Amino acid sequence: MRRKLSYYNRFLALFVVILGMTVFQSCENNPNTLGLEFILSDTLNTKLLDSNKDSLLITSNNYKKLLNTYYSGYFMVGKYQGYESKALLRTVGVSGLYAGATVLSAKLKFNYAKYAYQDTTGSVSFNVYPLNKYFNYSSITYDSLNSGNIGVNQLGTYTGSPADTSSIYIPFDVTVAKNWLEYAADTNYAAKNYGIAFLSNASSNTIKAFGGYLQAGTAPNLSPKIVIVANKNNKTDTLVYDFETLTLTNVNNLTYIPDRFQVQNGISFYNILNFNISKVPANSIINEAYLRLKLDKPVSYIQAGASLDMYYYMMLDTIAKTNDAVSIKSLLEDSVTVSVRLTPFFQKWNYGMMTNFGVTMKNTNDLFNLDRFVFFGPSVQDTSKRPKLVIRYTPRG
Repeated sequence: MRRKLSYYNRFLALFVVILGMTVFQSCENNPNTLGLEFILSDTLNTKLLDSNKDSLLITSNNYKKLLNTYYSGYFMVGKYQGYESKALLRTVGVSGLYAGATVLSAKLKFNYAKYAYQDTTGSVSFNVYPLNKYFNYSSITYDSLNSGNIGVNQLGTYTGSPADTSSIYIPFDVTVAKNWLEYAADTNYAAKNYGIAFLSNASSNTIKAFGGYLQAGTAPNLSPKIVIVANKNNKTDTLVYDFETLTLTNVNNLTYIPDRFQVQNGISFYNILNFNISKVPANSIINEAYLRLKLDKPVSYIQAGASLDMYYYMMLDTIAKTNDAVSIKSLLEDSVTVSVRLTPFFQKWNYGMMTNFGVTMKNTNDLFNLDRFVFFGPSVQDTSKRPKLVIRYTPRG
């Protein structure tokens, strides 16, 4: 009986081995060398480097990149401690049926979006002027606009401290409103409709956001509009047209905090992190390259509920600030810690496929607001707060 059981157990073991070989073959009939090395590297000669223990030098470099925010859900205007936001608005879908009409009144309507940078209780103050030039709202940046592109005639003004999303109305120049109706009927009309600019004035001490054009599709009541009351052929109509919107923001003298680097939306401020990986033998298999960053939350300015997620890109040129446009998204470990696995980047650098110019990072919502994320830098005294890089690799040969 025991001998039968012994034969049975041997047969069962042989069957399991054969079945296992069949399963592995079905997964990869012709495994390549790189694939095998990734599988074997977990058990054969895997090594670990830690930037906090093995002196892997990390450096950071902030740079400003003026940004087009046309696809934001709101527009911003105002001034705050060296920051300035301008807004451009242009009517959409104006009817050509009201040429020759008498404009009885006109007013601008917009709604506070409950976002401010940084004083939520402060006062925003701006004047409205005509634009003298056509701009493609989806591509221009802050430096595309100069004072000569903006007319001198004030078409409206606003000063206030909005706290909720209730509609705000300000009177608008009726002559300009009539010109827009005429231009819609005849694009050869002398007075063109290039749009208007909201420019903050000296009374503004904060930057506030208002519902933008993209709200027209999801929350039409929050999108900015012009309301025109016009009479034609003894019939009075109220005409309401949406504005497409754009925000242009800049800061001339940004204050940097020692041993920190920052990422800011809306302008934007990006950061380049450079890594000295000379301690990793050339052509090694990079099993994992893990980067962890710590947020200095008290000196950051982040909207409640905003995403802390970052996108990381491989830099291609540190002069032109170009990248490969392939992003890797970070993970949020806790309220102040973001991490990311940059393994593909490090593998390409180590193989010599790409030059190691480092990585650049930006917030996933960089088009939508002015949130400012301040991270502890590589030279901060508390080493537990420094950027941490861990590389797990397997040498070839």
